[in-house]
Amino acid sequence: MTEKDEMANGGSNSNCQAQLQLCVRGNVSWQQLPVHLRSVLHNNQRDYEKFVFNYSLKNQLRFRGNLASKVFRQEQRYYELLIQKNINGLGVFPYHLADIVTKGLRVTPFNYYLDVLSQLLRSDKSYDTLPNFTAADCLRVLGIGRNEYLGLISDLKTHTTRTLLFSAKPNPQDFLPRFPVQVHVEPWWRLDIGYVLETDIRFVSSPERSLLDDLIDFGAQPAGKCDYHVVHSLYRKGLIYLDVPICGEDRISIPPLRNFVMNRVSGDYFENLLYKIFVSADEHMTIAELAHMLQLDLDCVKQAISFICRLGFAHRKRDSGQDQNQQSNHPSWEGYNLQQVPETPQITPLNYNLHAGSFDFDQQQQPQQSPKSPKTPKAATQPQEKDKDSSSIGYLSSDGNTSDFSFANLNTTPTGTGPNANNSDEQDVSSELEDVSERTTTINSKMPMAAGTAAAATMAPKSGKRVGFLFDSTLTAFLMMGNLSPGLKNHAVTMFEVGKLCEESMDSFLTELEQVSLLDAEGEGDVSRYFAHAVILRSTICSLRHLVPGGLDLLRLECLEGLDRQTRDRVLEKKYKFIISASPLTASLSHTFSIPFFGQFLRSSDVAPMWCKLFFNHITGYGPPSLLLCRGTVLKTLPRLFLGYGKLLVNILHSDSYVLNSESFRNLNEQLKNGCVLLQGYGIRCPGTLHYESFPFQPTDGRQVKWAAHRAIQKLNALLDLRQQCGYITFLNTGVPDLGCEEYELQVRLKPPQRKRSSLPASNKLINQVPTSEATTPATELTSYQLKSPDENHFAATPEHGPANEFTSPDCSQVLASELAKCSQPSRHASRADLLSQSSVEIPIAMEDGSGEPEASTEEWTLLDVNFGVPLFDVDTNTRICEHLVHGLCSDSNLEVLSNSAEQTRALFLEFVRQCLYFEEDSSTPEQLLQPLQAARPLPHPRINLAFENGHVCYWNGR
Repeated sequence: MTEKDEMANGGSNSNCQAQLQLCVRGNVSWQQLPVHLRSVLHNNQRDYEKFVFNYSLKNQLRFRGNLASKVFRQEQRYYELLIQKNINGLGVFPYHLADIVTKGLRVTPFNYYLDVLSQLLRSDKSYDTLPNFTAADCLRVLGIGRNEYLGLISDLKTHTTRTLLFSAKPNPQDFLPRFPVQVHVEPWWRLDIGYVLETDIRFVSSPERSLLDDLIDFGAQPAGKCDYHVVHSLYRKGLIYLDVPICGEDRISIPPLRNFVMNRVSGDYFENLLYKIFVSADEHMTIAELAHMLQLDLDCVKQAISFICRLGFAHRKRDSGQDQNQQSNHPSWEGYNLQQVPETPQITPLNYNLHAGSFDFDQQQQPQQSPKSPKTPKAATQPQEKDKDSSSIGYLSSDGNTSDFSFANLNTTPTGTGPNANNSDEQDVSSELEDVSERTTTINSKMPMAAGTAAAATMAPKSGKRVGFLFDSTLTAFLMMGNLSPGLKNHAVTMFEVGKLCEESMDSFLTELEQVSLLDAEGEGDVSRYFAHAVILRSTICSLRHLVPGGLDLLRLECLEGLDRQTRDRVLEKKYKFIISASPLTASLSHTFSIPFFGQFLRSSDVAPMWCKLFFNHITGYGPPSLLLCRGTVLKTLPRLFLGYGKLLVNILHSDSYVLNSESFRNLNEQLKNGCVLLQGYGIRCPGTLHYESFPFQPTDGRQVKWAAHRAIQKLNALLDLRQQCGYITFLNTGVPDLGCEEYELQVRLKPPQRKRSSLPASNKLINQVPTSEATTPATELTSYQLKSPDENHFAATPEHGPANEFTSPDCSQVLASELAKCSQPSRHASRADLLSQSSVEIPIAMEDGSGEPEASTEEWTLLDVNFGVPLFDVDTNTRICEHLVHGLCSDSNLEVLSNSAEQTRALFLEFVRQCLYFEEDSSTPEQLLQPLQAARPLPHPRINLAFENGHVCYWNGR
């Protein structure tokens, strides 16, 4: 089976899996299942029942009203398995099932997370094993963050050496807290009765018992109608549970995140849903409208929003009616915002036995605890620490965010659901299935979409479509790891995890950025990059924020890539007028945007920047000598086109480019084992000088007259029309003039390697005997055909003509090669006389004009790269580009033609890449390579080693 067939089968299987999941959620019985899905299950009804059961447990579906009740008979056992599977997978507590698991099984969030942490401690797993949202909820309920978890591991190891004498290991439950910490409760949250025993009633006070009676008699009640202190007391005893009601007409706002623990993503359905809501929701959209835009079940969206509101990552937007209800709350709720959880996360001390008496509990009261927890004596009251500011470093360290942020492990790609959530676990769970009778089940399929009726709400100060500013994880890394400002880290975590920073939070973000000064970075080395990005980001936001009345949102590319293409297009078309990209971006953009976009025309794979550099060099004829080497290539000698270059610029996949000494070229063989590499000449004795110039070019700007006259810029303007886009061009001065390309051709023509070359006829052996008609042949053609390389066939004798080029000793090869290596000028950029003299040592040729100076086409600066978007590392370039955006590029007339201009550039680029994948007129070329490339598919990696020399891209023969 070919690779293409395997990819097709893999895509088909994943599509069938998605269809089966939709069938389970839609309560489609086996009799109603389509024929093609039955064939996937081998026409075995039992396999479908196992799939339904495992999927229901994994996605925490209710037993009643779903297919799970048709294939499994024991409801209590179903929920017990669901809880156990969720604990094994380190998932969050199923709050949407609290009316079942808390009332019926007495599983509260507190003892649930005790079991989760006990499992980690027993297996000696690190804190980073916890998924992000599970860790955040553990911190909220138990008060255990990264530092506290490390302390628990230390205590366990300390006690292990003592208990080994008695052949027993310490129980992690003995070191975990006995009571939940005080959590934040909103007045609009609802209280409901939990699992209450007669023995529990003996240890409650009269007000607490009265509230329990009301909940039993009248059902759930708003928390604001009850006494504030009684509510928290009953919650900590585990006798009530909290519900966060969300309806389709509600609106939410997402402020900068607090107490978010950045560990890892699990990739399960609920977590993916949370991230989709993060990047899509705003306070101008109702929950029903959000579900309709995402095309998701409204109940699932409400459950996810209820969870993030519970964690404090989102707030329900209040209207005037809710403010009136707020005034009718119980008097104890007055100023509850001052009574809520302190700014610093409330961390339970590691000596939890002493912590038991700090909440004025009676000694005989029996709180919720694990059956294995030992009885502890009454402890002394601990004084509460003074609240710290949310922007302090102490606050940030207490939630577990002090470690370094490994962005390679924080992508949106699913990485598994836990250490024990594997196939064997599913088989064990599947063994709980019982035989079901064969009968036709009538299922009423329900439509998940509800009509979105927006309630009358107060209009925000800014309305209408906004500007989206696109960034990637590199920017968040700079803001997080630079310690630039005490409160800036919260916003950076929000930008990374939520994937968006809305206009409503922009004022506080700019306030934090205002505290960053470049003067603080003096003498800090590479840290100055962090300060520069923060300062320039602030000026960029201030410049672009008022382009449209709606304001500006910051969008992270990786989070947008987490949405499917149709959903992403709907989100962007509904909320944004156009998007401006930071430049350069390191992440890939799989699909082009459906709205106007000021940014790179195509970046569908990690190899795209390498192709782009060769593309711009080829269409202009200017650029340093370059080699694009395929994966697996082995360099035994320094390539000939880099002779004379002491510095090379190395471009590799998934990392920044770096400068390498040419004598260390063999180190590249390790890089070539992992992927393709682009090498470029970067300087003779020291790295070349870089210059950044913004476009579009202004003819009235005196600073740009010199650069606008560059021949490379003229060709770029003619082919790409840089007047509609914005960006910057990187020029390189290696110390060697660039001749350009005399015989320019837009099409790439790769000649296949010749196994045997015939020698030149006798009439062409001497250069001074070339006929007049051939004397005007361009230097590139002379080098390719009339002059032979000194280390190839110059010293090879043939039976017909004898020694080539009149050399009689093969030892001359080593002499001439050593002389060329000593040349201080690379042959690529030397004048035409130098090119001819290095290729023939017999008769020097005089220039046609009698002078050895470079021609008019010679440029001191050559083209290194072209980037579209707004740079955040150079102040002058950033300022000029922002001025272009403000003064004309964002006009409606330019936005209308922007997409067509980008499409033409994209088509020209894809055709260039296609021509570089095969040899011209090669009959063995696969048919698929001759077809035009699609912009929606990732760019292919190079199949042929390519060289850019003499102003055009050609095949590199390995010398």
